[in-house]
Amino acid sequence: MDLRQLRYFIGIVDEGSFTAAAQKLNVAQPALSHNIRNLEAGLGVKLLTRGVHGVKPTAAGTRLYEHAEIILRHVAQATEQVRNCSGTPSGLVTVGFTSSVALVAAVPLVQAVRAELPQVSLRVVESFSGTILEWLNDDRLDFGCIYDVTRSRTLLAESLVREDLYLIGPPGGEEGAIAFDELAGKDLILPSRPHNLRDRIERVARETCTIVTVAVEINGLPQIKTLVAKGVGYSVLPISAVMEEWRTGQVSARLIVSPSLRRSVHLCRPRGAPVTEAAAAVRETFLRVVRDLVGGGDWPGTLLLDEEAAAS
Repeated sequence: MDLRQLRYFIGIVDEGSFTAAAQKLNVAQPALSHNIRNLEAGLGVKLLTRGVHGVKPTAAGTRLYEHAEIILRHVAQATEQVRNCSGTPSGLVTVGFTSSVALVAAVPLVQAVRAELPQVSLRVVESFSGTILEWLNDDRLDFGCIYDVTRSRTLLAESLVREDLYLIGPPGGEEGAIAFDELAGKDLILPSRPHNLRDRIERVARETCTIVTVAVEINGLPQIKTLVAKGVGYSVLPISAVMEEWRTGQVSARLIVSPSLRRSVHLCRPRGAPVTEAAAAVRETFLRVVRDLVGGGDWPGTLLLDEEAAAS
């Protein structure tokens, strides 16, 4: 196989169509088909199937797609590092955020990169902390934000902020802090297992002998916020996840105490993976953006972890 075949193969899978991929790649469709036939012949397996819903990868094709993304990413990194000897960061940088971090940090980061690093192409992807961890371990991201990182042989992690968690309820609810054991009897709307937030709540519930009732399991943050606002139940989230809804009175928020419910956000990258000049520049920009957000009160309910260490 060669790099051109891999690029064509990825393009077809992404578009779900030979015709659409040919247009996007600016390649004649017969040439595209010829390269895929040669790729399949060289590997001795069928990679793609055609159906009423378009072109889809076989099991072997799915596995090749995963490897092809990593191979092309490494080639791009090597190219960028050589070109960046000129001193101007350029190239693609891919960053992974959880939904709540993306809500507060994605837009400021994009704005800063566009203003300060005009030759850098920034790709921001959003998913659960566990999925971002998988992408980091598969070397699909330059760096990503995940929660409560312990020592890892595969990742290098930098502590960013500590987030307080709040009981999020319908509008007009009670104000002030709430003890954790008062969550007993409330219908909670939480993500399904495994999920960092769900695991943390249930761990503290066991430690405090508190019975929590998960009335609804749903993994979409927008849907959780809508259900809470409609009075279906309560959820537990950082204030950053509901900042707009809280400020406009669509939901209420009460800090959870006794014990406090907190989690830490870490910036991680694959251990041993090459770091392009562009990725290093975006990392520095992101760290500054985080400091500005926390210091300016635009990331409420958080404390910079280096400030916490200095105060302890």
